[in-house]
Amino acid sequence: MALWAIELSEFDIQYRSRTAIKGQAVTDFIAEFTLGEGQVVEEKEQWSIYTDGSSNRRAGGAGVVIQTPQGDKIQCMIRLYFPTTNNEAEYEALVAGLDLAKTTGAENIVVHCDSQVVTSQINGDYECKNDRMKRYLEEVKYQISDLEVEFIQIPREENEWADHLAKAVLAEFMLVPEQVLSFIQISSLIDDRTNMQVVNSEYNWITPLISYLKVGVLTDEKSAARKLKVQASRFVLIKDVLYKRGFSRPYLRCLCQEEADYVMREVHKGICGNHSGARSLVHKLIRIGYYWPTMMRAAQTYVQSCDKCQRFSNLIRQPSKELTPMTTPWLFAQWGLDIMGPFPTAIRQLKFLVVGIDYFTKWVETEALATITEKNIRSFVWKNIICRYGIPRVLVSDNGKQFDNSAFRDFCSELGIKNHYSTPAHP
Repeated sequence: MALWAIELSEFDIQYRSRTAIKGQAVTDFIAEFTLGEGQVVEEKEQWSIYTDGSSNRRAGGAGVVIQTPQGDKIQCMIRLYFPTTNNEAEYEALVAGLDLAKTTGAENIVVHCDSQVVTSQINGDYECKNDRMKRYLEEVKYQISDLEVEFIQIPREENEWADHLAKAVLAEFMLVPEQVLSFIQISSLIDDRTNMQVVNSEYNWITPLISYLKVGVLTDEKSAARKLKVQASRFVLIKDVLYKRGFSRPYLRCLCQEEADYVMREVHKGICGNHSGARSLVHKLIRIGYYWPTMMRAAQTYVQSCDKCQRFSNLIRQPSKELTPMTTPWLFAQWGLDIMGPFPTAIRQLKFLVVGIDYFTKWVETEALATITEKNIRSFVWKNIICRYGIPRVLVSDNGKQFDNSAFRDFCSELGIKNHYSTPAHP
């Protein structure tokens, strides 16, 4: 003070006592709230959650009301279709409310609950001895691990909206008011989390991708590590869930084998399934946002093993084998000629038989002969084939002298018939 008095002695300063506080209010406000150099104040918006749960012999119910910093309200009612107690229903409502709040992006949350047991267990005032309650408590602590959450016990009168929603769910015929979200839950959240952990603990195609994208774990083999890096560039990890990137479509949720079997079964023959084919099933799975590498092969195997698809499918009239092309697709255009005998002598000394067979219709023309001369063969061709069915395109015969001679060749050439010779005796 002496130093300040010496420094200020050169100025003509008069000091007066303060008569009123009003004149000093602005100065005190500026001095108190002026930030120093480098100081930044970040005020996070505070969300409020009101939860309540109840149960009876038929089902359980949970009511959640979320109040945004702007004053808007999000109301949700959940019907629990599994055996539950009142405390378990309170925890179900609490976990559902935290899930909804995290989905909306809330970080600073105040949870209002009228259950003294649940609030005291979370705050550490009560000890949790029941195994299921311990699992619920662990789930709540996991949910709030990355949030700023405060739990407050309030009287039932101040929790009227959440209590009304929880009791409305328990009615035999549930009526959903307007602008209220409604869900039906067929199993408890802790059971779902346990099953999910068992599934995810198994090694599948998702495990190395998640390990690399989350922690940067690579295999020791150089080629496998390079392949994993290239493959991981097509995927993205969002809140510990793996998605596949796409050029012209939204992210696709990646599924392991058990999840893929369940989704494929529901889409194929579920409540909205139409027992579609493999290609249609794969396209539908991609449209609704799912992916795994062996989609087409898994869909083909599943459709082939579906009993109703095999029992009531359309008849496939396509031949099982490739069709054999025919060289003579015209009626009576190609004939095969041959001589059979000698047979036991019949009347008029007939003991030979000349046979002509059409290659397309398998029609047979025969004539009994006593002698097999070239003249008789020409007469047979003229009367039984040409005069009845027209001039053929080809005559096929063996190397017999009756067919392979100049007279028969001239006869065929005059009529424009091609005369082919084959080694077998029969066409």
